[in-house]
Amino acid sequence: MRRSRALILIVIALLTTLMPVSAAAAESNFLHAGFREILPNFQFVEDTQVMYEWQDFHEWDWQRVDTEPAQFGYTESAYWFLFTLEGDPDIISDAWVRVNYPLLDYLEFYLIDSNNTLISKYSLGDRYPFDQRIVKHPAFLIPLEDVSGDVTVLFRVRTESSLELPLAVISDHQLWSSMESTSWLQGLFFGAVLILGVYHILIFSTSGDRGYLYFGGLAAAMALIQATIWGRAYEFFWPNSPEWNHVAIAALVNFSNFFGVLYVTKVANIQHTYPRIYIISIGISVVAGFMAICSLFLPYRLMIFPTLSLSLIIFCIGSIILFLRMRDRYPPAFAVFFAAAMYTLGSAAYILGKLEILPNSTLLENALAFGLLLQVMLFAFALSIRIGMERQLREEAQIETAHAKDMLLETERQQNIHLDKVVRSRTKQLEEVNERLQKISATDALTGLYNRRYFDESLKREYARAARNKTPLSVMMIDLDHFKSINDNYGHVFGDEALRQTALRMQDVLKRPGDAAFRYGGEEYVILLPDTNTSAARIIAKQIWSAMRSSQIFHDDQSETITVSIGIATVVPSPNGDPNKLLREADHKLYRAKEEGRDRICV
Repeated sequence: MRRSRALILIVIALLTTLMPVSAAAAESNFLHAGFREILPNFQFVEDTQVMYEWQDFHEWDWQRVDTEPAQFGYTESAYWFLFTLEGDPDIISDAWVRVNYPLLDYLEFYLIDSNNTLISKYSLGDRYPFDQRIVKHPAFLIPLEDVSGDVTVLFRVRTESSLELPLAVISDHQLWSSMESTSWLQGLFFGAVLILGVYHILIFSTSGDRGYLYFGGLAAAMALIQATIWGRAYEFFWPNSPEWNHVAIAALVNFSNFFGVLYVTKVANIQHTYPRIYIISIGISVVAGFMAICSLFLPYRLMIFPTLSLSLIIFCIGSIILFLRMRDRYPPAFAVFFAAAMYTLGSAAYILGKLEILPNSTLLENALAFGLLLQVMLFAFALSIRIGMERQLREEAQIETAHAKDMLLETERQQNIHLDKVVRSRTKQLEEVNERLQKISATDALTGLYNRRYFDESLKREYARAARNKTPLSVMMIDLDHFKSINDNYGHVFGDEALRQTALRMQDVLKRPGDAAFRYGGEEYVILLPDTNTSAARIIAKQIWSAMRSSQIFHDDQSETITVSIGIATVVPSPNGDPNKLLREADHKLYRAKEEGRDRICV
């Protein structure tokens, strides 16, 4: 069991890293820096009959939202919300409206200008397929890029879950920065809980001890519950199953109740010490399993309160079992008691926040996750104690026979070898996942090319390599001609398609493994050509220039020929040279190409 305890210590270390940053990632501030002056108020009105139409919003009796985030608990009413953005159009058009609560069923957004004319309408919610979202992210995101002046943001929310609204108006930079930070932190949390569950299920496959199976099922269910609350399960596991996502919480809670009862009865070892309580516990686990199946077919609103009630009953039964076994001075019971206490406190704080009994906060928003991780680790510790006790009893029973002891040690040795292989295999898989995540962080989401941050790293690396090998290094800066006019005439969707198709044509031209294209920013690209002199770089630039002129950009029923301006700089680097000087030289050549009339190559 030393390996099991070592794994728990590793997860504890991960928790100490996760907790402070996770709290920051879960912020729900309505106003971010730069918007406090342009967002004067936030109001709501309750639509009890779900009959209001947005055109009549001036006639409604609006009330000011006084809590942050806005909370209304479980309700059958629709709620309308309104706020006005006033200020610098450039700041507003670079902003996003974000509702960071993934469990809301329906959200309908209306962007209205100062003349009460509808600019845009968006329909979001977890009752729609995930792929229909504007941005593939658990939070609901609305862009303000089409806004050219003051705008009123009006939206309606309907949901069977607890209605709360962690609303934020943030800049484009803040949005993508927060998305990157929360993604890997939530993945780390989910992976830590899931690894513990999978690890113990694998032990069950070799040992046959059902305690490992119950713990593995419980950990997996809890991990999926938290992933569903965060919206990550809908994003990665069932993005095209909104109906399943709608009932997932109730079903997963019942599955966790099912495995939780079996786990406690197994670890507390009450089958022979308290047979009547054992029979009652098994009966409750059957009820939890039946409710888990019912949750797959019955409405969420019908199942959630019976599910929470059953959870309370299971808590009471489990408490009785643990108090009885602690009275018997049975060591695993103490560990399970503290584990249940951690999760119970976290769950209670989270649920009381949803029911508006306690004021919501960052701590309450993450209480369930922190309590869950602590509970899972302590459950694993309790299981290791119980297994350790049973092993000690076996060894004491077999100590009189040396042959039996040798066989037991050999069995344990083989089991450890097998577990080492399993752990190495899982470690390799985690390393592969980390590599994929690093690749994602280095890739521009729109074009699929490497992003500017990765280019900065690549330029330094290739410049140093060229300096060591005394070989030429070329940098090519490329800019789409008159791109602003293209966006103005054809729209941003066509502009985005032009950026993507331009990236594809550049990739078609680059044949050598070392050559790489990057999106530098906006409509600018940069190509890094190791071991390439000026003549060779000019040939490659000519191919890209020709590829853009030879065929039009197509999207839907729109098409346009787009030309490019290209600047090329080449150098054989010196060991103490400045790679940024090479980049500036390429940028200078690009500027000269545009000054000379665009649609040309300047070397």
